[in-house]
This record gives sequence, C-alpha cells and structure tokens, in this order.
Amino acid sequence: MPNLWLTCYKPNPSADLRVICYPYAGGSASVFHSWLKWLPDWVELYAVQPPGRAERISEPTLDNMNQYVDGLKTELYPLTDKPYVLFGHSMGALAAFESLVDLSINHCRLPEKCVFSAAHAPDRKNRMKPISALPDTQFIDELKALNGTPQQVFETPGLLEFCMKYIRADFSLVEQFVTEFKGKIEVDITLLYGSEDKINVEDIQEWQTFFTYPNKSEVMRGDHFFIHSEDNVKKVMRLLFENIHRTSMTV
Repeated sequence: MPNLWLTCYKPNPSADLRVICYPYAGGSASVFHSWLKWLPDWVELYAVQPPGRAERISEPTLDNMNQYVDGLKTELYPLTDKPYVLFGHSMGALAAFESLVDLSINHCRLPEKCVFSAAHAPDRKNRMKPISALPDTQFIDELKALNGTPQQVFETPGLLEFCMKYIRADFSLVEQFVTEFKGKIEVDITLLYGSEDKINVEDIQEWQTFFTYPNKSEVMRGDHFFIHSEDNVKKVMRLLFENIHRTSMTV
C-alpha cells in the first residue's frame, strides 16, 4: 500500500538517519523538495503530505490536530526503526510536537533531535490573529500580508479557489490548537525564529516547559517564512544534523 502521509522524493535505504519534515499552514510536502540539493548522502528525507492538497486533494481536510497525528502515525511509527530527527515549521512545528508526544506516550523510539521553527509554544492560547473565517477578499489580503503563499497562487486563474479550502482548514486548526500534554520529554531541541517575525526569543523560550534538556535557539534572517531562503535552508540543515555522530548510531 503506497504512503499517503509521508512522501520520500529520493529513497535512500542505506541512510544512517532520517529527517521527517512537517510543512506550515497551507503548505505541502513539496515545500521540502528543494532540500534534497543540500541533503547529506547519509540522510533520507520524508515530508508530510496532509490531506486535502496535491495528490490528496479529494480527501477531507483536517478539523483538528488529533486527526493529523492519528492519521500520520501508521506511516510514522515504522520509520522509527532507525535514528531520525523531526523538523516542523509554524503549523508543522506544532504537528511535529504532537507527534513527539504521541511517540513518547506509546514508548516508541524518540528522535535524536527536534527542530521547531517559527511557532509559539504548544500551550499558547490565542496564538494568532483569527483569519480562517474571514470573507474571501479579507482572507486573501491576510494571506498576502503573511508573505508565505507563492505569488503564482494569486495570479493563476482558478488556483487560489482550488487551494482555499485546505488553506482555511489549516489556519483554523492552528487557531484552535492548544496542547493537552502536561509532561516533559527527554529530547534535544533547537528552536528557530525569524529576525523580522512577530515571534521573538522570549516567546520561543516558552517551549522549555515541555523538555528536560535546555533548549537551543537560533535567530534566522527574515520574516515568518524564512525557510523560503536558500541560505536559511542550508543553516537549518546544519542545525538539524549538528552534533549527531553517525558512528554512535545504533539501529
């Protein structure tokens, strides 16, 4: 049975490490396709493809984070048979965190590291301005202001209408999300935020509540969607694999 939730653009069965990437609201697995250019030959990349977009366009969109995590885990669990890291940006950071919680609760192998990018802590209420229920014209204006949706989506006839349903659903999911998890997890984490984003270093430090190890934080040049910059992607790659020693990995 083919994978639905996890896309691997370049299978590498002999890889020592897997990196599993979660896209931002309105994004898809293709956000991470360009990362293959800078991927070390000992790493295999998987990108999450949520329902309602790309080849899954005919499927119902997600209503809440539980649906996200529950849907993904059937394909995620088997990938924990070897060392791996998790990366999530914005909504993807929250989904990656909830996956981590699920993995921990179910006594699965935990990642070597997690990198959470451009997101308020999982217990933050009212984490963003609610825009998902706005009329189309106002919603589109908000999307343009956020600077995360490719310009071609707005300029190609019919494309925005095609994408609108799952983009709204993603924003609704983020707007309502607050984690129910109250514990701490023993995993190394690195937290990223943009120099021109509304999220700042004080916001980022709130993630520490959920982890026993001290977190590391890095400021990236740019706004909320700093991962659209090649220089920033290369830096994210370095941070993902920093201090991970291949010789110490055990399957």
